[in-house]
Amino acid sequence: MRGILGFVLVAQLLSVLLFAIGFFPQKNVMNGNATFSINKKLQEETKQPFKKLVLIVIDALRSDFLFDESSSNFHFVHSKLNSGEAWGYTAYSNPPTVTLPRLKGITTGSTPNFLDALLNVAEDDSSSNVKDQDSWLKQFHSKGYRMRFFGDDTWLKLFPLEFFNDYEGTNSFFVSDFEQVDLNVTRHIPRQLEKTEDWDVLILHYLGLDHIGHKGGANSKFMPAKHREMDQIVGKLYDNLDEDTLLIVMGDHGMNDAGNHGGSSAGETSAGLVFFSKKLSKFKIPIRQLNARLPITSNSSDYQYLTQVQQMDLVPTLAALYNVPIPKNSVGVIIPDFLQLLDPNIIDTKLLENYKQLLELSKVEYDDELFNLNVFDLEKRSECQRIMKTLQEKLIAATTEYDYTMLAIGCFMSLVLTLVMAIFSFFQMASNKYFFASVLLASILGFSCFGSSFVEEEHQIWWWVITGCLFISAAKTMHYFEHSVILLCLRLIRGWNNTGQKTVYPYVISKILEENSTLQWNLNALTFFVISLNGNQNSMWGFISSSTLGILCLAYKATWAVVNKEIVPWYIQNIMDNCASFFQDGNKKDYSSTLIPMASFFLHSVAAIIFFTLLWGKFNKHHPSFSLKCISKYVTILMMFLSSSVNIPQFLIFEIMRSFISKILKKHYNSNIYLTSLISLCLQNFAFFQFGGTNSIATIDISNAYHGISENYNIYVIGVLMVLSNFAPSIYWAMFSWDIIYDIKETNFNKWASFTKSKIPTSLFNCIVGLCLMLACVMFRYHLFVWSVFSPKLCYFVGWNLFMNAIFGWVLEVLLLSITN
Repeated sequence: MRGILGFVLVAQLLSVLLFAIGFFPQKNVMNGNATFSINKKLQEETKQPFKKLVLIVIDALRSDFLFDESSSNFHFVHSKLNSGEAWGYTAYSNPPTVTLPRLKGITTGSTPNFLDALLNVAEDDSSSNVKDQDSWLKQFHSKGYRMRFFGDDTWLKLFPLEFFNDYEGTNSFFVSDFEQVDLNVTRHIPRQLEKTEDWDVLILHYLGLDHIGHKGGANSKFMPAKHREMDQIVGKLYDNLDEDTLLIVMGDHGMNDAGNHGGSSAGETSAGLVFFSKKLSKFKIPIRQLNARLPITSNSSDYQYLTQVQQMDLVPTLAALYNVPIPKNSVGVIIPDFLQLLDPNIIDTKLLENYKQLLELSKVEYDDELFNLNVFDLEKRSECQRIMKTLQEKLIAATTEYDYTMLAIGCFMSLVLTLVMAIFSFFQMASNKYFFASVLLASILGFSCFGSSFVEEEHQIWWWVITGCLFISAAKTMHYFEHSVILLCLRLIRGWNNTGQKTVYPYVISKILEENSTLQWNLNALTFFVISLNGNQNSMWGFISSSTLGILCLAYKATWAVVNKEIVPWYIQNIMDNCASFFQDGNKKDYSSTLIPMASFFLHSVAAIIFFTLLWGKFNKHHPSFSLKCISKYVTILMMFLSSSVNIPQFLIFEIMRSFISKILKKHYNSNIYLTSLISLCLQNFAFFQFGGTNSIATIDISNAYHGISENYNIYVIGVLMVLSNFAPSIYWAMFSWDIIYDIKETNFNKWASFTKSKIPTSLFNCIVGLCLMLACVMFRYHLFVWSVFSPKLCYFVGWNLFMNAIFGWVLEVLLLSITN
């Protein structure tokens, strides 16, 4: 029976992966460099408006950060917008709104590939680079422009280093660093301004604002100061540049109010964009800016300020202003306001060049009437621009060619496996009520995949499922106290974080704790105390090991907080100082230098203690439940280590719930394995969402993946820690089932039989939900929200199946059971 389930697991995982390969194919792009194809001699000989370019990318610079009075502290920028020396725009950033695909968009002009969002953290991955793709950097390099770059090292992974005659990258994922990551860029500016004759293009990419958003949200207390810092940098650069230099300040994407990005909400897709030059004041100001006074006082809930453009429109605009061919894969359209800066004799040629290039991409036949005209009249220009916008919309909508063969194979395999698993489960579970409960639960989640709002708000489904089950259980057992306590705990967890993707509540428990650090850290200390001591009354080894790990973990989290300018209570400060003294050189209190050695020591200690516990249980022939309970506690402390400080008290609530749920299952349901497995599954999903998770890549937390990691970036270690930190609450509730399933003291107890029975409901659930999700993705493959809702959901399902189900639920659990007696 275990072999059949193992086969189903592998086959189901294979079907999902095959489907994903067909659903996320590599986008076809045209390689090679574009050349002028219309009036080539005229274009090559025409004088360009600007000689130099300075591009400042401020990561996650949302449009209101630049233009809205209630949000913006860019006072210098406002003054130049009001004087006409700067032109402002809201630039639409196509999702997924993460740095790597957005940089591709603003350099090649192409639409993003969803896989780029997944590769965004793979900094040593070379499959996402654009060295063979045409871009304005490639065109500038071919023309002999001397380019320099300082900032986010994603650029250095995307483009060949020979493009730049001077460069230095900064790592983009140490999100707790608000200052140094930007100072490392700014320190290069004085030298560049002293010798402007040595470069033609200067690119700066700042990360601090994005880091602040990730840590504290769009309204973080650190945000105004960062605005002023960036504004001063813009002012310093502008004041030292002549009118033949164009300065551009832009965001690669925006952010939502929680400070995350990756999805398609208005805040995430609305980036600021401003062009600066003393020369601009000599031309007609964009119409939407003409009568506006910056900063704008009216609060725009959709983040649309001044003129709206596509972010990729920057590419053909730069090509026109610097007289280089438009990159081959660009779907951008020249921003009309900048046509007046061009030589009047070249305007129509540049428009036709842009028009022809879009036609070639869309495989539409040329309009001979347009191409036979040497000079446009204003009506023809407007018609040409209208046609180009229509072509652009069609090209953006048709970004991906699906591999229907792989989709069909994946769906067919999943259908067969679902039928097989349903029949197998029906007979193995003796067609009892838990079989029908499993099918009902899977059907509810499966059918919800066909509604985009249900996918976005999946946490609501798990909330009603769990509370509904508790009310039914309370009515059946007539024991209301235990059920009431669990309901109270669930309600506390429910209000802990903003969950879902539609609504952000200003007053959730996590926000209250962030504003009351003393309360937060007292709760954290209590949580560590309870979890470290709970269940260790009869084991000196368990008491010493868990207490040591708990103190180490608390000290590290407190040190991390202090380094990030948070305040901790005096008694935690003393614990922190005592622990830090072991990892410091000399008497100087430099907490930041202790973080990496302290975290590294903690992680190695967890591994060593788990290994020793397994050996101790094996040689002393302890019951499997003994070793599994100890390991569960150590892993729980590890999960707390990888969780944000405001979420740590949830583990205290988890412990209370765990105690009462175990009591109910053992007392009233005779430790039924099928029911235990279903309860564990529900709580894994519920807790995942209540920790702040969603079905959007915007809420993937990378801030806790760098504990104990030095500046020598290792994608594999970071990847493991990132997965563990994001699935921390789910791992806790997966281990909860061990207390019930393997804590049976009967003489004929068979751990492998218990293991196999526990996997039947989970396997059936994954087969049904997986099939429904695949069908939904096929059905809605051209849906407006395919990349912002259905694609991320598919990625989460693959991740959940691969890690929680296959690796943690099977591989690690089988390994632990094999070692125990």
